[in-house]
Amino acid sequence: MGYVLIALGILVIFYSVVSVYSVFSSKSRPVELFKLAGISLDMSGMFEGSLSPEQQRSLKDSGASFKSEIVAPEVLNQPLNFSFHLLLMGFIASAGYKLASLGVMLVRPIKVKLKLEEEEQGKQV
Repeated sequence: MGYVLIALGILVIFYSVVSVYSVFSSKSRPVELFKLAGISLDMSGMFEGSLSPEQQRSLKDSGASFKSEIVAPEVLNQPLNFSFHLLLMGFIASAGYKLASLGVMLVRPIKVKLKLEEEEQGKQV
């Protein structure tokens, strides 16, 4: 049973290392936990004081959008997803380490040395 746990622990650690390597080398995608919207700014309020009422009505009627995207969603989501993937694989690797160390404890022989009363009495005389 100990050898099975050692092999299983090493396989789990190896899997986490390969997964992190493949994500950071762009061969696979990380776990997509975060799907945040980008940061954008509505600039239509900046023109209200400088435009005449007719121009403001014509802008509203035309449906012109003055939203400016400051930060794209990919710029926010990608580092967060990479960080979460790295944290998750670190947790999985530590679980593999615990399995392997438990297997080592089961495989290692236990040696117990007992002192006999006769040996103790013979040394004292």
